[in-house]
Parts: sequence; C-alpha cells; structure tokens
Amino acid sequence: MTFVRGRLAVAGALALGVGLTGCATVPAPGGAQAAEPQDTSQTLRIMGPDFPYTEATVEEFRRRHPDVSVEYVEGGVSFEDGSAQTMLRSGQGPDVLMVNSGPGRVGLLAEAGLITPLGDLYAEHGLEERYRPDVLEQIRAGANGGGEIFEIVEGLDVFQVYYNEEIFAEHGLEVPTAYDELLDACATLREAGVRPLLAGVRDNFAGGWLLGTLVQASAGAQAMREIIYDDEPFDQDAVVRAAEMLTELIDNGCIDAGQAAALDGAQAEAGFWRGNGAMVVQPQGPIIEERHDGADVSHFGAFPMPPVDPTDPARPTAGLALSWIASNSTRSASAVEAWLAWVSSEDYLALTAENGGTLVPAQVVPDGIEVAPAIRDALDKTADGSGYNPSVYLNEAAKQAWYDAVQGLISGSAEPAPAMRAVEDARATN
Repeated sequence: MTFVRGRLAVAGALALGVGLTGCATVPAPGGAQAAEPQDTSQTLRIMGPDFPYTEATVEEFRRRHPDVSVEYVEGGVSFEDGSAQTMLRSGQGPDVLMVNSGPGRVGLLAEAGLITPLGDLYAEHGLEERYRPDVLEQIRAGANGGGEIFEIVEGLDVFQVYYNEEIFAEHGLEVPTAYDELLDACATLREAGVRPLLAGVRDNFAGGWLLGTLVQASAGAQAMREIIYDDEPFDQDAVVRAAEMLTELIDNGCIDAGQAAALDGAQAEAGFWRGNGAMVVQPQGPIIEERHDGADVSHFGAFPMPPVDPTDPARPTAGLALSWIASNSTRSASAVEAWLAWVSSEDYLALTAENGGTLVPAQVVPDGIEVAPAIRDALDKTADGSGYNPSVYLNEAAKQAWYDAVQGLISGSAEPAPAMRAVEDARATN
C-alpha cells in the first residue's frame, strides 16, 4: 500500500480483512453510543499503512508487550469510498485501524456507533496534556456532538506554496507577502516561459488544498472557524472572493487550467520536483519523502499563500491527516488500550521521527526530538495558529460540493458565487 498525499489509498482492505474474525456489535439505529469493548483475547489485529517507521514502531510495541500477539495487516480504508464503514459494520475487521481524521470522517463513524469512545484512555494516560490544544478542540467538536473523543491523531498536514528557490533567483523574484505580489511573480515567470504554479486536481485532493489556501488568504482563520463551529454561511463574500482568486490565477496565466484538469496531485508534484514549474501547493510530506529517497531538496522553500490584505498574517492551512480508531466490536480491549497508549507516547513520536516520519506531530514535540526540516518549518509557521483545510471539516455532502466547485472553477463550467452557494446548500443535507 502507498501513502498518498495525506490520505490512505484503498488497497484491497476488505479482502485483507476477510481472514480476521471477530464478534460484531451492530449499532442501534440513529447512531447509538459504542458498546463497551469485550476483553476475551490477547491477539491484537491492526490495519494501517506501511510507513517508513511502521516496522520499527510495531517491533518496539511487541518488545514492550510480549504477552500480546500482534497481527499487523498492511492496508487502508477510506471514509469517502465507504470501506471504513463497511469494515467496521462487518465485525470481520481489525481491532484498531488508521483512517482519515477529523469531524467529516471520524466524527461520522462515531455518530454511527461504530467506534469506541476514548475519553477514559485520555484521562488515564494524561493525553490532553500531551496533545496540541487546537487538535483536542477539533476532535472534541466533531465527535457525536457531545465533546467526546474517538481518535488518536497520528499527525497533521500543513499546506503551503512550495517554490523552487533557483527559479525565483534566476528571475529576480522575492517570496510574495501579498496576493497582488503573487500575481506579479506569476506574470514575470510566464513572460519568461516558466510555468508559474503547477496544479493537478483530477483526483480532487490537491484541488481542495489549493482552494483551501486561497480561502485562508481571503477570509482568514477566524471566518473558517465560525463556519465550522458556529454554522456561519460558507458562501459569505470572503469565501466567494477566494473562488474568484482561483479563476484570476487561471486568467492571469499563473495556473494552466487544461494541465491542472488532466493531472492528479502526485503528477503535478513530480513535475515540480523535476523543475517543470516554479511553485506548487502541497503538504510537507512530499518534500520529506523526496529527501528520504536521496534527492537534493536544498533549493526548495515554502511560504503560506499570501493574504489579500497585506496587513493580515500569512498563515498556512492545516488539517488533521490520519488517526487511530478502535472498533467497538473488539474482543481485545486491554491490548487495544496498550496500542493506543503506545502510539500517543513520546517514545513513539521519537521513533517515528528517527525512522522517516512525514506528518506534522499532533503532539507537542518535546525538546530533544529531532524532526525533519520541513516538519520543523511547518511547526514554526503554525505556532501562532493556522487556517483550516475545508476538505477535512466539511460534512460528506458539502465536501463533494467543494470538490465539484474546484473542478467547475478549473474547467470554467462554474462561477464562483454559485459554486460556493452549492457548498453551503450541501452542508444542510447532513
């Protein structure tokens, strides 16, 4: 299985789970609270990705818990394609699994009564003191409407404009600090025959990242916070302005719309690393992976999407990326607790950092733990807060409307105001 841009790619997850037996607990209609986990087995069945650090962290858990028989199945499930819900309802899946994070995913699994609440675990192991306050706020706000916690966040994605410093220097460009300066830089690059900003939206994810950074540049973090938590309208003027900015980037030659529609995010990123364009919007993971694979990434930098108002702070957008959750049909409650306590520990964080971790830690990083330069950059730039990646925080219907809006704006088949109104209308359907 391959880790792809802040999400888990489906890799035959259901087929992998067929041989994992369990006793199913069928949730009551309307999303009843998860059943109390049973504890009749010391076999721990885990499904997760094959990160560079996975083998080291699983082996260390085995060393610390020799009484637990660990079955680690490499695979992925996704809320978007329904595989997470299907596996959890089947009673045939793992005890713990990693899924896409946040209110729009884990929160809905909690509402369906498919996963176990973890408040007691957080209290017993002091996790609220270990995790970033903004992470705790987000996972509380999205779970079942009652402030309960249902996930252990593995890490975050922080989205910025990555740029080729050599191309900028060759054309006498400085890092733009305002949106108008970004347009000027695009014009300079385009006139010199350089593709200014590469984009690939065919698979939706990277398009959501791109438009999300423009929402932050136009509306700011507080406006998105009020939309997410206070139910303010999504189609407000500042958000519509962000959609207009995307069309401006196309009209001004900053983004090649035809190429953006034809490429997915990974293809656009690959072109950027090869020097085929000056900028790309992405999380920190790809540059860490390039560095881990031996590529020279010393001439690449990153900056937050420049704000429309130059007096506003320039902030990256961010989103909860991946989380561990526990099936409420587990028969290995004590082993599940041991695993979740392990993945939320400082020792686990240190081991992931030593072995190629690509996510920005959801935990507060203690002194003495060395992280990759791109992660340190993301931590420093979000120290005073970050914007929100709407793809993580919108409900399922609104998220699809959000992706449809990106596709429509790129293709020219949608206008900014109606596209954002469609997102607002879809929010009311969940």
